[in-house]
Amino acid sequence: MVSIHAHHALREGICNMSMMKALRYLGPKKLEVQEVPKPIPKENEVLLKIINVGICGSDVHGYLGITGRRIEPMTMGHEFCGEIVENNVAGSKFKVGDRVSVQPVDFCGNCEYCNQGLVNLCDNKRFFGVLDVDGAFAEYLAVNEKLLFKMDEEVPDYVGALVEPYAVGYGAVNKISGLENKNILIIGAGTIGLTVLQLVQVHSPNKIFVSDLSNSRLEKAKEFGADVLINPSADDPIAVIKENLSGQLVDVVFEAVGVEATANQSINCVKPYGEIVWIGNSQQEIKINMQSIVTAAKTVKGTYIYTQEEFEETHNILMSGKVKTAEFITEIVSLEEAVSKFEDIDKNPDNYIKVIVDPRI
Repeated sequence: MVSIHAHHALREGICNMSMMKALRYLGPKKLEVQEVPKPIPKENEVLLKIINVGICGSDVHGYLGITGRRIEPMTMGHEFCGEIVENNVAGSKFKVGDRVSVQPVDFCGNCEYCNQGLVNLCDNKRFFGVLDVDGAFAEYLAVNEKLLFKMDEEVPDYVGALVEPYAVGYGAVNKISGLENKNILIIGAGTIGLTVLQLVQVHSPNKIFVSDLSNSRLEKAKEFGADVLINPSADDPIAVIKENLSGQLVDVVFEAVGVEATANQSINCVKPYGEIVWIGNSQQEIKINMQSIVTAAKTVKGTYIYTQEEFEETHNILMSGKVKTAEFITEIVSLEEAVSKFEDIDKNPDNYIKVIVDPRI
């Protein structure tokens, strides 16, 4: 039992503690802006004032409570950038005032996978904004210096929050070598599909097909440089591809949806000895025609987020301005406005590509 004296001391300590606002996930469809203690950076950490943080599709699924990947109460948000306001790193390469993008997978650096540079598969990783690890839908967050990449001064704030989703696309594109003059199908024209579309173009492919059930998303894909649009609810994807490729199928498919129908579409639309990269991760178990892979010697590769190296390379691509980032932003909202925005993104997904939350407004 806590004594009255200890209780008062505890309350006094809480009152003296510096507080901040955070958008807290309190259970399925329950989000609330609350006052929580401001983090104190440990050794080798900096304190970031969060500038921009993107709402990811996985955050929306987390908000709905359908993935088991958000354990309430917690703060989501893993696509973010910030300004360093405190630095607790001896001999740091950063200074207070620097804007940085953040690789949100805090890896151990010692396990079998980290030793191979595969920090995305780290046995001991913590992922900001996932499970019970608080993320960036907050005014401040303490982050280890090894996860930071300095933003160029002339680059707009929101670009720093786009590095993470682009890095997912980059990790997928990086799984295939030699895309030059290849015919490519991208299944899914959501955020990740559109990042893949842009990053593939850097490699001078021949024709890029994009398939999606949403005509508005397909129109966005056209704006981003897709050559041929396919809506499987109206078109036969195989027939459309063959019509455009003199009876041939595509060389490479990137699947960015993650359900049975699109996984099968990826297998059926690629030519013998072709390559398929599965990025989507929505349906846990699916039924596929194994023989259509084996007898045509097709390769199916899984890709999971990005390595540290891939994140840094993506950061550098976005800093260079080689891809269209402004067109990705649907709107920028405050923490308070984000509460209702999650519900609207769930109900009207076609109206959004990327919503950015700015905790400073």
